[in-house]
Amino acid sequence: MNYIAHIHIGCHTRTSLLGNFLGDFVKGSQLQHLPPEIEKGIRLHRSIDVFTDSHPLISELRQNFPSDIRRMAGVIIDIYFDYLLMQSWDNYSSTHFNKVFTQFYQQLEQFSLADNLHFNKQAERLKTHQWLNKYIHRETCFHAFSSIQNRLKNKVLFAEQAQYFVLKHSDLLESSFQQFYPECLEHGLKFIQSYNPPQ
Repeated sequence: MNYIAHIHIGCHTRTSLLGNFLGDFVKGSQLQHLPPEIEKGIRLHRSIDVFTDSHPLISELRQNFPSDIRRMAGVIIDIYFDYLLMQSWDNYSSTHFNKVFTQFYQQLEQFSLADNLHFNKQAERLKTHQWLNKYIHRETCFHAFSSIQNRLKNKVLFAEQAQYFVLKHSDLLESSFQQFYPECLEHGLKFIQSYNPPQ
């Protein structure tokens, strides 16, 4: 799942929005130096990623991608699912996404990770431009595809094909999301209910 889904799952499970976001940036298993709520959110993020990557519905969806961009299918699905979540947000949350994002930006403003250039760059972009709610528009996904393509060290030309694929298969993607996401939310709740931080 991508940024918005992880933040929403944080809201749904009443865990740290920032912690759920940080799972993309903090490495390693030793997290005890972080505040407990941040650690819990990171571990929830990782559990959601494992659940998503191993889910049969997502595996089947990846197989529908053309072979020459299939290696990027996970990225494309994650980003497009954020758009689909924004489109159906009220089905999964009683709190409007603008309020959730405001809470997230406030948490982000009060946190820093020393020596983590990747996080610090992305955090600055998010605080400056506050672009999460732009995912209500599908064109934001297409912009994200191009941006990722331009940043890849080993050039993989996938953005144009990704855009064509999601336009052609939008019904399949939406159907897959609507089947998958409630299970993902349920997994998140079960993880938190049984959570015991590693010693």
